[in-house]
Amino acid sequence: MRDVNKIAEPPEDLHICFGGGDFRVIGKNMITMCKNKLGLTPQGKVLDIGSGIGRLAFPLLEYLDESGGYAGFDTFPVGINWCAENITPEFPNFNFTQVDIFNTTYNPGGQVRGSEFVFPYEDNSFDLVMLNSVFTHMMPDDIINYISEINRVLSDKGRMFATFFLINKESLKFMDQGKSVHDFHKFGVFYTADPKDPMDAVGYDEQFVHNVFIKHNFKVQEVMLGNWCGRESTNHQDIVLLTR
Repeated sequence: MRDVNKIAEPPEDLHICFGGGDFRVIGKNMITMCKNKLGLTPQGKVLDIGSGIGRLAFPLLEYLDESGGYAGFDTFPVGINWCAENITPEFPNFNFTQVDIFNTTYNPGGQVRGSEFVFPYEDNSFDLVMLNSVFTHMMPDDIINYISEINRVLSDKGRMFATFFLINKESLKFMDQGKSVHDFHKFGVFYTADPKDPMDAVGYDEQFVHNVFIKHNFKVQEVMLGNWCGRESTNHQDIVLLTR
């Protein structure tokens, strides 16, 4: 029997590097949502895009059994290396891969554009794909390609958990009132907080997001709007849950 307690928690400086907050509580809450709302089972195969320092991997160590599995990828080597060295030896069905995708904020020297990246996984490999604070750092062509790739690697009955800064009438009203944590500037269907570093924080027209998902065989099951723009909410970013 594998012992979760053998895995030391990542050092505090890495918690801060990958989003801060309560490392255990935030990850557990997101996985609980996927269990309750998206039907994640202990036998599930999970893809964690932007896996960071393992915030989503940790609660899955206690939930997925040996017939389930986890794969995570990220551009930042520190997180990937820590997880590969500390988690995979004890849990060989948990694998972490570094990818060299260009991002103005997180990987400005990256050699591959997100719009051209091919996920290193076979078709129909996963039951659940999770993207926490990933689409909030990507340009439109990158997002379209990622959703196409997710469509490819996800099973016919697969599910998706993704977060956004969704721009709609309500969030625009709060932004006009100066309540938002981001002062977004509009560029067509996307908004950026910093035109000089456009991928630092990116918002999207809500209808654009819905249209891209529909085009790639997804149905929006539920949207839980966040408090980033100043509304009352228990989550920061907007959470979108999707089914086939």
